[in-house]
Amino acid sequence: MNKKINKKSFLAHNILIFVFSLLSISAPAQEYAWAQSNNEQLLHIDEKRKIYEVSYSSSEESTPVNQTEGRYMLIPGGDAIGIKIQTDGLVVVDTYQVNTAEGTINPAKDAGIMKGDLILAVNNQKVSTIEEYKEQLLLAEQSKQMILTINRQGKTSHLTVHPVISTDGVMTTGLYLRDKLAGIGTLTFIDPNSHKYGALGHEIIDQDTNQLVSIKNGEIINSNVVSVRKATSGKPGEKVADILFDDKLGTLEKNNNFGIYGVMSSELHNQKDLMPIAYINEVKAGPAQILTVLNGNKVEAFDINITEVNMQTQKAIKGIKYTVTDERLLNQTGGIVQGMSGSPIIQDGKIVGAVTHVLVHDSTMGYGIFIEWMLQESGINYRSEEAQSDAA
Repeated sequence: MNKKINKKSFLAHNILIFVFSLLSISAPAQEYAWAQSNNEQLLHIDEKRKIYEVSYSSSEESTPVNQTEGRYMLIPGGDAIGIKIQTDGLVVVDTYQVNTAEGTINPAKDAGIMKGDLILAVNNQKVSTIEEYKEQLLLAEQSKQMILTINRQGKTSHLTVHPVISTDGVMTTGLYLRDKLAGIGTLTFIDPNSHKYGALGHEIIDQDTNQLVSIKNGEIINSNVVSVRKATSGKPGEKVADILFDDKLGTLEKNNNFGIYGVMSSELHNQKDLMPIAYINEVKAGPAQILTVLNGNKVEAFDINITEVNMQTQKAIKGIKYTVTDERLLNQTGGIVQGMSGSPIIQDGKIVGAVTHVLVHDSTMGYGIFIEWMLQESGINYRSEEAQSDAA
């Protein structure tokens, strides 16, 4: 006789919404889920999770933009973007007790499965969606066992779980699973030649696994900021935005310590004027601006003061240290808030870097990554044109 599958085992077709921001503080463990990164912590507001339905859209064609002569030029960002990811594997959100005729059983926990594990395969069949896991669960009705291939903090193992039948007559492994997540951040740049983009300026860490999110499929999508929760001492503020799931902007192909990267398919940003980049040795202490959105989709410039420049010779984070000096930004947000990660930093009319970190005990102070490092991560040969000019 076919058994029903326990629907509460899965978060099918839903995604969790996060605000992706890298913040350097110590915070109450009960309030935040965080992952250590050198002396920084990647924080996500856990109590503000929401679940939304996912909708999909088709790609759009993009029109090439000619590069201007001289120094390499980019389309500056500052736009609020939604980020949608299908993980490469199933995240174990938690396990739970199942009431059966033999008593209360937690089959997943008994098998050694833990919260934060990433399920890569079932019975040697790769699984990337909750629907695929359900299919394997149904196939296990006769054998009453499933061999799960698990990734736990970078190490792979095989665990055998025995599905059980609950007193309600449903078959389950006692797992809460997730295969999708989403969040908001800020676009840093678009390359007018290749249409490649860079955003965030730091990695996306999975809140449940405390590991770098492994992406199977990803998109950036349009987003409108509806409000900003102001930062206070010891507690980060955040942007609150509507993610427009049907309004795809581009692909999401790469997630690493220096940001997220992909290819823009929307022509929305082709209306912007190009802006030259600055090399690391040109960035200096003094006045600068950040581009970001506080309301709707209007990109605005806000004043900061660069206080320190770390002349890095190899890719690293925290190359630029700054303080927020713009009175309107301070009054509305208290400084840098979650969701501003990736906001381009502009100095002397050039893109010098992107916002990545903020000190939560003092949200007027933060750090940024040099634009050169983000361009290198996106595979853009930004020095080629200048080299050709010099050779001529």
